[in-house]
Amino acid sequence: MRKTRVISKTKTYGFNPYMDQIDTINQIMKGTGEKTESVLLRQLIDEALAARHKRDQSISLNEESGNELGDRLRRIESLLMQIVREEDVLFRIQDVCLALLQDVLAEAHATRSIAWESLVKPQLQAKGLKDDELEQRFILQADQAKEFSYRVALRIKESQKTR
Repeated sequence: MRKTRVISKTKTYGFNPYMDQIDTINQIMKGTGEKTESVLLRQLIDEALAARHKRDQSISLNEESGNELGDRLRRIESLLMQIVREEDVLFRIQDVCLALLQDVLAEAHATRSIAWESLVKPQLQAKGLKDDELEQRFILQADQAKEFSYRVALRIKESQKTR
């Protein structure tokens, strides 16, 4: 239920106040030591008008800065979403590149093993080399190929830094 305020018929200050306003004005007068109601009412009206003016200025500033801030936040959000989409595409491309690179590596290893087993190993065995020596040669060639590829990769990486 809504409580209705009663307007005073007995007390006037140039207007008829509510009954609870009369009690509040009397309490303020007692607390501040003010003797006349008119002086206190002028002070209260000045305070109320200053507070209203300050609130109106604050609202307009908040609206202006709020709109500007909102626009900035929307632009930042838009840019971040664009970056996320681009990074997602790059991640997918890198995933495909990795899969292709793994296939190439598997094919290269299989081709090397077949060539070693069918061409190189029989010739070296015919020359009298034992299985452990053949294994060491196979590993040595693989290590030399790795070192070569690492040097090439390092050279490419360094050339990209200078760009």
